[in-house]
Amino acid sequence: MRIGSSKELQNETLTSLGKISAASDWRGAGDAGDANVFKLKALRQLMRAAEDYDADALLDVDYTEETLARAEHPGAAPLKRVCATAVAVKLKSA
Repeated sequence: MRIGSSKELQNETLTSLGKISAASDWRGAGDAGDANVFKLKALRQLMRAAEDYDADALLDVDYTEETLARAEHPGAAPLKRVCATAVAVKLKSA
């Protein structure tokens, strides 16, 4: 699975399969764990999703953080997770 930007693959012939997204597991909003670990987990999930579409590459991967407030699930601590989105593409062989 190749991961890059649109500029890096501008000379490749490719077909866009669409925008896909995936997320890491939920964790406590106060969890001071390494943010890169959660980005990596979200990226791995994104790669699995891309494989389901038979994609060869992911372009322009973007990360956001999603928070589930206490009001949405009373009595529990706030939660957060990292979400990753990208465009899945199929490369055309020469």
